[in-house]
Amino acid sequence: MRPLKDALPPAADKVLYVFYDFETSQNTEYADEAKLQVHNLVCVQQFCSGSEDAEDTRDCVRCGTKRLSFWQDPVGELLSYLTEPRPWPNRIIAIAHNAKALDLHFILNKAILLKWKPDLITNGL
Repeated sequence: MRPLKDALPPAADKVLYVFYDFETSQNTEYADEAKLQVHNLVCVQQFCSGSEDAEDTRDCVRCGTKRLSFWQDPVGELLSYLTEPRPWPNRIIAIAHNAKALDLHFILNKAILLKWKPDLITNGL
């Protein structure tokens, strides 16, 4: 894991910023008095480095639909979306709404199953 740097990407970087948030339910019991947190929807909002100052929410010519949602297989669909080939960005920065407590756990579990080695940015020392 690498520490967070307080710096903007270089101007030459073509960056797609993707913000995501999982919605969950706790209806599945897996122990006597414990319930499993199950993801059932992921909401995504994105913008590219060219449209980051735009105030409107219309779709962008370069980065496409600005608001998306996945509910069939939220984690799998989100990871497929993030890893699909795109002609213009040289980086994709994905930011979770609640990574410390919940959202990142779903992603890391799937990444481990896929034998990925994620590059994480930590918070703190």
